[in-house]
Amino acid sequence: MTWVELEDEPGPRYLAGLDRLPLTELRARRETCVELEMELSYVRRLAQARIDLIVAESERRHLGLASPSPDALVEQLPHILGDRGRERGPGRLPSLLAPSSGARSSLAERVEAVLPADRLGTLNETEPGELTSVLDQLSALEKDISANRRKLHDVIDRLQEELVRRYRTGEATVDALLAEQPSQ
Repeated sequence: MTWVELEDEPGPRYLAGLDRLPLTELRARRETCVELEMELSYVRRLAQARIDLIVAESERRHLGLASPSPDALVEQLPHILGDRGRERGPGRLPSLLAPSSGARSSLAERVEAVLPADRLGTLNETEPGELTSVLDQLSALEKDISANRRKLHDVIDRLQEELVRRYRTGEATVDALLAEQPSQ
């Protein structure tokens, strides 16, 4: 499954007939969704970091402060990138901080297309209008990614609910799960 399959209608097609799926397929679907969620989370963090850097540059200009040297900018990064508050909701703890190198998506390419990584250190040279335009584009992209992540969380929750239901009713057992595991 790709993100595109979830992007248009995140759920009904992928969740149809869950109660009839083999347990291995149900687990595989959940694992696929968890991996997609991790990728979306990573790309969202890429966009947020760029947004934070643009906001910091805009604030510097508004205050009339001189452009920091590259070393000074690096020293400011923990403050700039760590200042964002956590969005509301229970959140989910990632098992990894970034998707595998083969999982880089077109979404990450979209972030890079709006503001390439090699331009991050030269935001102070960017015209104000372009800075505003890039900020607007990144904010819209981050908002879209966040909305899709929330939809994907709903899909993961539904898959998890079906797994839990099967264990509660005895349709699935821990012994069967352990028997499926390759011997060491």
